[in-house]
Amino acid sequence: MYKNIVIFCSLIALLTACRKENKPAALPNGSISFQYAAGKDTLQMPVSILSDTTLVMTLKAALSGGASSSDHWVNFAVDTTKIALFRAKYGAAVVLPSSSYFFYKPMTRLPAGASVSDPAQLNIVLETKLTEYTTYVLPVVIQSVDGNTEGPATSRVVYFVFKTGKPLFINKIGWTIAGYSSVFNTFVATNVLDDNNTTTYWTSNITQQMPQWIAINFNRTVTFSALNYYVPTALKYPTLGGYPTSIQIETSMDGTTWVSKGVFAGNIVNNMQTLNTGLVTARYVRFTSLTSVKYSSTYSAIFISGISLVP
Repeated sequence: MYKNIVIFCSLIALLTACRKENKPAALPNGSISFQYAAGKDTLQMPVSILSDTTLVMTLKAALSGGASSSDHWVNFAVDTTKIALFRAKYGAAVVLPSSSYFFYKPMTRLPAGASVSDPAQLNIVLETKLTEYTTYVLPVVIQSVDGNTEGPATSRVVYFVFKTGKPLFINKIGWTIAGYSSVFNTFVATNVLDDNNTTTYWTSNITQQMPQWIAINFNRTVTFSALNYYVPTALKYPTLGGYPTSIQIETSMDGTTWVSKGVFAGNIVNNMQTLNTGLVTARYVRFTSLTSVKYSSTYSAIFISGISLVP
């Protein structure tokens, strides 16, 4: 019996010793940080939104005070609550949408005998879904070291800053109708904002005369060089009429004061026309049909199936 107790105690001691050997040596508080120069907290880069690619970002952790005596595991994470700190220090920015990034490899190893970890990997994707001329920010922190959220990791934040440029097209996300002169039945003004430029459309009231207009609020500042408008295929252009022959384009920053960007003769090709306004920055645009061809040779109305902007 005594012999069995001795053997059992010896096994317990052996297992305890093994656990101690496998446990990484404790690191001093605040000794693990990002491998970037002290005081540097932003990494800025332009991002093209003309096509979707996978932009690979790598991160490494660094140990201060020399090489590690054992392996350690460092976990990186996005902390969107830190965006307020960025804005307070650097100005306006929006958090990069979660659909546009993912950590392919958030955890990395700091090997024994090294002072710098293997690289972690953060992928940036779906760039075409981002808004033009916008500053996006992704705040990254060291979430834990060896599973511990407190202790070795510093509270340092590194901000990945992505600045978008000229788009292939200006997306309509957030656009709303700011007003219109009239509408006929169910052919509502919001139809000019959908992605269907062939079968849905806004129609001005058939009992009213020209001019007829529609105004759009972008709900952000937009820079563009031209405006496209479309007429529905149901008009069988130019057979049935119902299309403008003279158009005025106006822009505004507040929806109250309007600036004319030109009066254009109607010249529809393949059910659409591009109106070259020159480079414009605005928050609102107003499209006015000054004159038109009567629909079915009877009604003074226009049918507009879509309005979009060219960068």
